Amino acid sequence: MNGVPEADRTSSPLVTHSRANIQLAFAVIYIVWGVTPAVNRIMALALPPLLAAGSRFLLAGTFLIVLARSRRLALPATLREWRSVAAAAILGIVLANGLSVLALRHIASNQAALVNSSSAFWIAWLGMYGRRATPVTARTWLGLALGFIGVAVLVSARGFGAEAQVGWQLLVLTAALCWALATMVIRESHGQCDPLAFTASYLLVGGAVLTLLGLAHGDAQHWVWSPSGISCVVFLAIFSSTFGFVAYTYLLLHETPSRIGTYAYVNPIVAVFTGWVLLGERLDLWQIAGSLVVFAGVILVRNLRLWPRAAATRH
Repeated sequence: MNGVPEADRTSSPLVTHSRANIQLAFAVIYIVWGVTPAVNRIMALALPPLLAAGSRFLLAGTFLIVLARSRRLALPATLREWRSVAAAAILGIVLANGLSVLALRHIASNQAALVNSSSAFWIAWLGMYGRRATPVTARTWLGLALGFIGVAVLVSARGFGAEAQVGWQLLVLTAALCWALATMVIRESHGQCDPLAFTASYLLVGGAVLTLLGLAHGDAQHWVWSPSGISCVVFLAIFSSTFGFVAYTYLLLHETPSRIGTYAYVNPIVAVFTGWVLLGERLDLWQIAGSLVVFAGVILVRNLRLWPRAAATRH
């Protein structure tokens, strides 16, 4: 017997494979997480960053916990499951998101998204190892290389002057590696704990730790009820954390790491356009050209078709 009550074994919507759901999940992390850097930067400039980020994940984790329990889904029960939850929370929330939101006080949102694109390589490479190891084909490596070239074009369009803030960009790079490691922890985790409940648990734990770090740092003394900052927290909690992390968990159950990692190449495209619209950042031909190269790389990695196959062969 595994000790999990029969009532807590209700099937989760995340375990059901559906091509339409996969496309929807990709659309969510492509678009929502592409907008997230700009919203995160607005939040980080308006509110104490660690406390604000912790509040975002606490809200999302609480909502998903309530949803999981209303569906009678099994929460983490064993020490092994809680170790996985803790590892995912520390790597994916506290380090990956905490370091990123700190850096966003000093560098442009689309620049952070460009550096974060390195996670596509980390995720594909780390995905070659572990219990659910997935080999990477030559076509996939070619697509990843194209994506890297496209991102390089996007970066070069912004220049490499002193304003680039290399130290803060290295912090974002560290955050990208932590996120890739968290991705592998989530992908390798298994047991009676439901995937939706697992996601809710590590969002809640990560949010709690970030909040405590913010309070220890004295963020509460600098908290202001900024309308723009609070709006960003709500947006991030609902869309980036709740919808985004649920979509990401769904893809981890049904897609390969290399294909999932393509979000890191699409996000900078969305971030460039979002920065142009929300923050008045420039948009030029080099950035458009880089976006097209990135798009070509994503097509290769995800094996997408831009048009249907030819009609059935003649008899």
